[in-house]
Amino acid sequence: MAKFFYKALKDNKTEVKGYVEAESSREAREKVRGLGFLPTNIYEETFEKPAVETTPAKISHLSLSEKIFFTSELQVMVASGIPVVEALETVEEHAHKPKIKLLARDLKEKIMQGHTLSQALQNYTKVFGPVYNGLCSAGEESGTLEKTLEYMLSILRKEDDLKSRVLSMSVYPAITVAILAVVFVLCGVFIFPAFINGANISENAIPLTVKFVVGTCKFIFNYWMILLVALAAGIFALVQIWEQSAVKKFADETLLKIPLVCDFVRYINLSSFFTVLNVSYESGLTIVSSLELAISTISNSQIKKGAEMSRNLVTKGEMLSQSFVRTELLPPVFNTLIVTGEKSGRLGQMFRDIAIGIDKKLDMVTNALAKAFEPALTVIIGIVVGYIVVAFFQLYGSMISGLF
Repeated sequence: MAKFFYKALKDNKTEVKGYVEAESSREAREKVRGLGFLPTNIYEETFEKPAVETTPAKISHLSLSEKIFFTSELQVMVASGIPVVEALETVEEHAHKPKIKLLARDLKEKIMQGHTLSQALQNYTKVFGPVYNGLCSAGEESGTLEKTLEYMLSILRKEDDLKSRVLSMSVYPAITVAILAVVFVLCGVFIFPAFINGANISENAIPLTVKFVVGTCKFIFNYWMILLVALAAGIFALVQIWEQSAVKKFADETLLKIPLVCDFVRYINLSSFFTVLNVSYESGLTIVSSLELAISTISNSQIKKGAEMSRNLVTKGEMLSQSFVRTELLPPVFNTLIVTGEKSGRLGQMFRDIAIGIDKKLDMVTNALAKAFEPALTVIIGIVVGYIVVAFFQLYGSMISGLF
């Protein structure tokens, strides 16, 4: 049996140290727990101290799937009655990704120093966002952290679902454009040059349509590195321009004037808004605080402006339903639910029903947008394929003419 050194907490306060004999670190951990202590660090005596004793590197980003994994693991254990410190320790021990291990370790150490989970999360506001931190704080204050984590998990999964919808809507156009590009390159690099060389067609006899295809492909292959640099520079410039408030405001206003697109943008923003509003309100936050968190999820500046006006009106004492009517934030049918919730005292339930209703509307708009793309793609396919067919027959005609 190996000898393991341990550090642990006695009564979740006093740090104790000692040795236990065990076959593995897992067994050593169980023995320390059997002594009535909460183990914080265990390593075999013959080994060097592991990296757990070092200060973790700063985590600047977690993917959505990583946030879902971390929150899901934490929620399951907290709901089972396991203390947050021990839950974070388990996440650190079993997580496969280094970033999640570092995150769990850092949060655990801060809680052991006397901070609450929400206070520890303040260092990761850019990673999780204000909604996550705000809801955790509300959950701790109300003593319903496990329920709040469950709510937060539903928000993250909802966000994942929205991203999947947008991605699925763009898959078909992307595949179509890729196939057309491959056909264009095959004709310009292999098919047309093979005809020209095989039939010994003179330079003057090559049709302009064929010269354009072949010349474009040669240009791309000869200057691909310069084109990549130019593309990267163009994307960077567009991002910088987009971040300008005046440009973003103009773009947001324009999107809300395009048929179908305006409905998609409005519903995708309102879906997140009412999901967070429901969760925040059910977690015990005031309606104004709930609105603050919900507003932070809106990406369109014009919709956000309307939501902020509603919050200001509510702050001054106006009913939420009246503020929504004045700002025209919601369609009338959904605002009727707000009125019902205010009268019956079931406002949280109405927020949830509105979020569900908006999701159904979003499904309908997404399907309509996908169908609207089909005619446009058909026209593009027809133009490209028609151009290549015309070029091929012109080249074929030049080849026949060269035989006589």
